[in-house]
Amino acid sequence: MAIRNVVLDEIDKKILGILQENCRIRIGEIAKRLGIPKSTAGYRIKRMETDGIIEGYYAKINAAKLGKDYTTIMLVRAKFGPGYHEIVGKMLSKIPGVWGVYFILGDNDFVILCQSNNREDFLEKLEDIYDMKEIERTSTTVVMKTIKEDLRIEL
Repeated sequence: MAIRNVVLDEIDKKILGILQENCRIRIGEIAKRLGIPKSTAGYRIKRMETDGIIEGYYAKINAAKLGKDYTTIMLVRAKFGPGYHEIVGKMLSKIPGVWGVYFILGDNDFVILCQSNNREDFLEKLEDIYDMKEIERTSTTVVMKTIKEDLRIEL
């Protein structure tokens, strides 16, 4: 399935910027900031949701304050086969604590970003990966300190 690029005008981009800063903001406040009718702001947001530009609304949670401060980046090599990237990618994404799975090109097939409570919790997740017959090998890097983590899109 091809991904089609959607053309956004400056108002759409400004709406997205505001929502990325505060997804709980009221439509009326967005309209007021941009000097547009509330109905226009609501329509544009609904259109961007329908088009799949806005996929959801989330709170940014401090993982360390919840005891999930053991962050790892794993490189995974999988056994090649028809559709393997979809199959293995879905399997990896179902592991609790995994918050990013990326299919990549090169010596490895996937990059996995994972939050765990501690080393033992991470080792359990790693064992789940090792138990998958589709996995050939992994290489893990432990994050010592997060300098920047911001998933907002530059518009």
